[in-house]
Amino acid sequence: MGKKTTKNRISEIRYEIKTTPYHKGTEHHIGRLRARIARLKDQLLRERLQGGRRGSGGGYAVPKSGDATVVLVGFPSVGKSTLLNVLTNAQSKIGSYPFTTLGVIPGMTKYQGAEIQILDVPGLILGAAKGKGRGREVLSVVRTADLIILLVDHKDSNQQKAILSELESAAIRVDKKKPAVIINKKIRGGILIKNSRAMKDFNEQTAIGIGEELGLKNAEILIREKNITQKEFIDALLNNRVYIPSITTIGKSDLIQSNEVEMIKKKLPHAIFISSITGKGINNLKKEIFKKLALIRIFLKPKSRKPDFSEPLIVKRGVIVADVAEKIGRVLDDEKGAYIWGKSVKYPGQLVGMNHVLKDKDIVSFK
Repeated sequence: MGKKTTKNRISEIRYEIKTTPYHKGTEHHIGRLRARIARLKDQLLRERLQGGRRGSGGGYAVPKSGDATVVLVGFPSVGKSTLLNVLTNAQSKIGSYPFTTLGVIPGMTKYQGAEIQILDVPGLILGAAKGKGRGREVLSVVRTADLIILLVDHKDSNQQKAILSELESAAIRVDKKKPAVIINKKIRGGILIKNSRAMKDFNEQTAIGIGEELGLKNAEILIREKNITQKEFIDALLNNRVYIPSITTIGKSDLIQSNEVEMIKKKLPHAIFISSITGKGINNLKKEIFKKLALIRIFLKPKSRKPDFSEPLIVKRGVIVADVAEKIGRVLDDEKGAYIWGKSVKYPGQLVGMNHVLKDKDIVSFK
């Protein structure tokens, strides 16, 4: 009998889980089986993505540029290339047949002072995460993005669910937060779980078994969440999942009847309706892109001079004074801080320390 493939092993484990009654006595065993499946699927994913990188010629290896990178994702012929051309200065080939885009087409748009790179990739097809079509190359690019725009055909709102399923299979967690789990490997002592009361649908014994199944022998695992599911715990230990926000857009909205709009809104209440032909919704989309990327603008004020409002410093929300200093090449010691004007301080020109958290449109002047 030939050697079992990874897919065969996954199928056998799934069957074992399916046929094993779930109760307290089997919870630990089933937890280990789920971890084993996750490890095997992770192995398959690494092989596929590495294959995608090796054969990624023709525009797939695109260097990141600007303040953030956004990727357009959707099925073939859904209008990604047209949208790219409207949003940026790119000239992506447009056609009404599948796979018009054969590589990654980059473009750049400027909004609120931020330079945002937007990538148009070939259309996904069902089974992309398993390597069908150009799935592995496309998904390799998507995993590096700061934001995903899901472009859905107005005739089939179910496309969103199918796209999210493909991304989930490629270990891309859309609109989810990375679980706060800290792993400190030790020389001895086995696996110790701290804050096990946060575990929602499994117990400490199961958590230890999952850790062992994923290759941990001696480690202290600190869960810094109020609640964490078994799936989220496994994701955190594997540590190769990417967590990316998204925007769902409904293209060609100029062709949609008003009654159809209401039906789509019920299924996809947060979707933005756009038309690359009429320009409808494009400004709303740009505004949402800036918001989802969590970008803020910081204005610098040299000593005894007015702030420069023409060129804001674009940074991520949550930035502190020390981060801004580092970004502009200033060296601050513990004695120094900055004068701040804006929403993050109580009064204009307040002197703050290096760990002060800045807000959008703050003005910063270093001592």
